[in-house]
Amino acid sequence: MWDRREAERLEQRIRVERDGTVTALSGKIDFGQGLRTAFAQIVADELDVPIERVNMVLGDTDQVPFDFGTFGSHSVAQEAPLLRKAAAFARRQLIARASTKLGVSGEKLDTDAGAVVGRGKRVLYGELIDSEPLAGVIPDRVALMPETRRKYAGRPTPHVEARDIVTGQATFVADVRLPNMARGAMVRPPARGAKLRSVDDSTARKMPGVVAVVRQGDVVGVVAERDEQARAAAAAVEADWHALPVEGPTAEVPMRSDPEVDERLHGAAMRLAQTYVLPPIANAPIGPSAAVADVRADGATMYVGTHRPFGVREQVAKTVGLPEKNVRVLPQITSGTYGRNSHADAAIEAAILSKGSGRPVLLQWTREEEFAWSPSRPEAVLEISAGLDADGHIVSWRYDEHTNVHTAAGLDPGVLGVTSGRNAVPPYAGFPSRVTLHIEPTRLRTANFRSLAAAENVFAIESFMDELAALSGQDPLAFRLRHIDDERFRRVVERVA
Repeated sequence: MWDRREAERLEQRIRVERDGTVTALSGKIDFGQGLRTAFAQIVADELDVPIERVNMVLGDTDQVPFDFGTFGSHSVAQEAPLLRKAAAFARRQLIARASTKLGVSGEKLDTDAGAVVGRGKRVLYGELIDSEPLAGVIPDRVALMPETRRKYAGRPTPHVEARDIVTGQATFVADVRLPNMARGAMVRPPARGAKLRSVDDSTARKMPGVVAVVRQGDVVGVVAERDEQARAAAAAVEADWHALPVEGPTAEVPMRSDPEVDERLHGAAMRLAQTYVLPPIANAPIGPSAAVADVRADGATMYVGTHRPFGVREQVAKTVGLPEKNVRVLPQITSGTYGRNSHADAAIEAAILSKGSGRPVLLQWTREEEFAWSPSRPEAVLEISAGLDADGHIVSWRYDEHTNVHTAAGLDPGVLGVTSGRNAVPPYAGFPSRVTLHIEPTRLRTANFRSLAAAENVFAIESFMDELAALSGQDPLAFRLRHIDDERFRRVVERVA
């Protein structure tokens, strides 16, 4: 699910430049969680170079290995071993080259602050990079730098982008400027899923600064020299829409079905039923969605804020009719979100406007557009019933999660357990349970939000555990521990209590 990589090559991961700096590459994206710094720490340690000499390239689809996306707090766990191994392999190659250059056995050579040293000799990494860059398939096993020699990983390290961000030098999407770049604005329908019947753009085309009115299918937008000109012209476009109610899919999915749930519930000494309701929530990033598109006949370059640069590449390529390899996505610093940047709305619209006008286009959504048209966290109604015996043990558990589709994967049964039904099955043991996921229709556009359905399910389950403990007169911690048989889970609960 997370990647489609074959054996990686060193040149996809590490480049040692002639000036001694190191370029390291990853398909992951840093949108505030500090990945650029963490990855630089790993590479600096393994290559034995000062961290100031490490330049991280993240998400540039023309340079980095394919990556499915930056989700689920998996980035360091996934990328750290790969980057560490690549950097160690690069160090091994540098020592081999130095051995030839210095006439000293590689076994007698070591590295120190960006140089290979040994027998009183020292050669800088940059001096070992001539016409032959470091290359080759990264082996499965490479000797890594001993932990005792690591200078950065596991130690406080200044955020490598902090100064630029604080001083305003960092480039966000809306800061990108290209030669001959125009501005875009969209003509929005009255409702999600509306179909365009006709367009009268005669007035808009005559307005000041207007470059083009672009239509592709049910998408209509204006390209103008200035932002206010584009928005004024978009407001002047007369569009006739056919709006039909759009509702999401429905399904009923059993997540767990143990026997005797109802019988034990009816025969319990104590019973409790509760309903928890979570409303939809907007992502509402501090910076609304934006993208810069430069679409030409032979290719396209996209400047976007995204968790999924390769996903954006695929969608833009399909939209403008180009091969994927001809579309380059250059992720920019963007506002932190809890899933909003997984979607390529602004990028697709900007690409359509750029292709239709023949100009690079910056499209920036307004705050109103962000609230009206971006996806929200699905709402949830969570119904729980449970029974306790006379000693206060749970003897039956019934859980019905009513929610909407949480990801673009929809009702794919292979992923529902980790998306819309994530954490619906309680982590507690010793009793039969029936857990059912009900996907309910909605006219809202819903999508993944931080932790997917885990937020709603964990909130409901843990709140209900507190209520069960109160019903039976037990300490909430002791009550939980009575129903935990996983030792790791038990240690975690005891540690944080």
